[in-house]
Amino acid sequence: MKHLICVTLGLALPLVPGTAQSTFQVTGARLPVSLAKQNYGKLPKGVSAYDLSICNARARKESLSSGEVYQALSEADPSLHPVGRQVVLSSILETQNWSAARIVGLALTVAVDALSIVLASKTGGKIAAAALGSLSVEQIATGVNPAPSPNQIETLETQALEPALVLDGGSCVERTVFAASADSKAAKAESLSFHVR
Repeated sequence: MKHLICVTLGLALPLVPGTAQSTFQVTGARLPVSLAKQNYGKLPKGVSAYDLSICNARARKESLSSGEVYQALSEADPSLHPVGRQVVLSSILETQNWSAARIVGLALTVAVDALSIVLASKTGGKIAAAALGSLSVEQIATGVNPAPSPNQIETLETQALEPALVLDGGSCVERTVFAASADSKAAKAESLSFHVR
């Protein structure tokens, strides 16, 4: 009878919730806004970047999809809504503020500056024209919102969570995940810790 109880407990113990080991352990922290802007360019409003450490807790090689990470993140903190890296990249590239009013203002600045340079050069002030030209170039350059640098795009491509990961047993990898907050005025989570599978 003792033998039967031990066998029954031995078979039932792995089925008890909480005793199974998670496959992946994920911890992370929110990147400061200045560091996120330096690495990736200006992020869309309400979107934060999180630096995650994803560790395979098993002894064998395991695969993981970004969807599984996003789902576990949403369950761990329901106020966060993960955003894929391609969506963030397209949003960064799109938010260069090229509105019609901005284009007209820039064109007007160029026209006025060109007219000033021509008038200064006709009155014999070649040095004055050169000075006006350099000021004009500087004024125009500050009016144009710079596009993300190639380094920022490369950083996004190499550090943001890719669609699928394969990790050796016991290994870890660091990736950046972007998430929008349900309430943009609410405090965003500073640190994260959750399990996948």
